Amino acid sequence: MRKQLKAILIIIPLLIAVAITLTIVLPYFKPPPTTSSLGVVRIYVNNTIAGSISNEIDQYEQDVISQGYTVEIINWSNTDVTVLRNNLINASNQPAGLEGAVLIGDLPAAFLQYYDIPWSKNRTYPCDLFLTDLDGQWVDNDPTDGLFDAHNNGTGDLYPEIWIGRICPESLNNIDHLTAYQDYFARNHAYRTGQLTRPHSQLVYIDDDWSAWTSEWLGDMTAYSNITSISLPTTTTTAADYKNRLTQVYEFIHVFVHSWPFEHLFGPGGSGEGKVNYTDILNIDTKALFYNLFACSAANFSYTNNLANQYLFSNNTLAVVGSSKEGGMTMSSYFYTPLNQSKTFGEAMRLWYWNPLHGPSDPDSIGMTLLGDPLLTIY
Repeated sequence: MRKQLKAILIIIPLLIAVAITLTIVLPYFKPPPTTSSLGVVRIYVNNTIAGSISNEIDQYEQDVISQGYTVEIINWSNTDVTVLRNNLINASNQPAGLEGAVLIGDLPAAFLQYYDIPWSKNRTYPCDLFLTDLDGQWVDNDPTDGLFDAHNNGTGDLYPEIWIGRICPESLNNIDHLTAYQDYFARNHAYRTGQLTRPHSQLVYIDDDWSAWTSEWLGDMTAYSNITSISLPTTTTTAADYKNRLTQVYEFIHVFVHSWPFEHLFGPGGSGEGKVNYTDILNIDTKALFYNLFACSAANFSYTNNLANQYLFSNNTLAVVGSSKEGGMTMSSYFYTPLNQSKTFGEAMRLWYWNPLHGPSDPDSIGMTLLGDPLLTIY
């Protein structure tokens, strides 16, 4: 018994000594912590404005890092969109990959042409899918015109691997561009930090020629339960009524209306019930933070004073989705459901394109564009 007691008295101090040693030594042998990064994001800034908005870019970079991303800032000067695409491809091939890109300032865009049968003429439009589908092939049958004519699988498929968003007020000649950048990034930061808020609500405004499918459109609005629907026959849709509703407080507005780059045209066939032009958007005290414009060519950012950029740089707006050509977002539940799952606008756009029923091969889809910060989410 005495031998057992002696052994215990010897073992206990030894165990205590081992425990103390392990407490001191083990921390040095811990495996490195796993990264919490959501992926790599590249922020391209036109080098002619980089110095003027350096404080805004610094704040935005910190906001995106706080969101969980690894950020690479690139001052860009090359005007060849193919060079920009190759830069994105190279970034996506790095071990860390690439989630997407934010294009700040006047950065290059690809232009596609198509034959407009009703008007019997060729038309062109900017196509940002060129910068997001990195393994597809883009065909230019006439290199002298600088316009792409076809899009096929190439070495991969037609679908986007990454997302992009553009933040550029320079197509607008009715505002000061430097102030527009500064104000946009100020409200962007305010939204991210909870200082700019709206009730979680959506206005769905459906003009005459789409009103017969109101129930189908509303079924696609899966990001919101608090929805105000304005459409025939229960409510008359007019330019005057729409302008009034722009001053009301919603988080998101989705409008269906005949349009061209500078104007919304209300009424059957786009006539008889008034117009809302870019000057109206500039002068109205709009309240919504986000817009989806089912409005032909309203997001053709190559046009001076295009509607989508006028929305984006007026008052409170943070992001605008729309088409740069005829068409708009169909089957939009594939966009709103990811938003409802707290995915970013950019990722929601990318996932929307992956629906094969209306994907990049659909002429009404290929012009879809995201203007504003693609890294925002709805709360």
